[in-house]
Amino acid sequence: NAVAVGVSAGQSDQGSEAVAVGVGAGDANQGANAVAIGNAAGKTTQGGSAVAIGQLAGNNTQGSSAIAIGLLAGRTTQGTLAVAVGYTAGNTSQGGYAIAIGNLAGQTTQGSEAVAIGSNAGRFTQGEDSIAIGKEAGYTNQAANSIVLNATGAALNNIVEDVFIVK
Repeated sequence: NAVAVGVSAGQSDQGSEAVAVGVGAGDANQGANAVAIGNAAGKTTQGGSAVAIGQLAGNNTQGSSAIAIGLLAGRTTQGTLAVAVGYTAGNTSQGGYAIAIGNLAGQTTQGSEAVAIGSNAGRFTQGEDSIAIGKEAGYTNQAANSIVLNATGAALNNIVEDVFIVK
């Protein structure tokens, strides 16, 4: 048994035990055991056991067991088992197993298994297997397999693979 509350919620091909609450939530192809709460949350192709909470969270192509919490979090193409928490966190093309926590963290093209924690951390194009911690750490074009810890309050970028930067 699935639950759908709201105009167009769970309208087309809602999976078993799925929950969709809000206008257009879980509208098309919501996977089994998935949860979509908020207007257009998990709207199109939400994977099984995925969770999308917030307006447009997990809106289009959310991977299985992915979590998106916050306005626009994990909005477009969120990978399997990825986590996005915060306004626009993991917004576009978040890789599988990636983690973005903080407003605008991992916002655009976050590589698989990358971690971005802090406001604007790993914001634009964060390489796979990289780690960015602190406000604006790895802000743009962070190289794969690199670590950036930032306590400066200003953007700290790194474009060289396999390095560790602390500032």
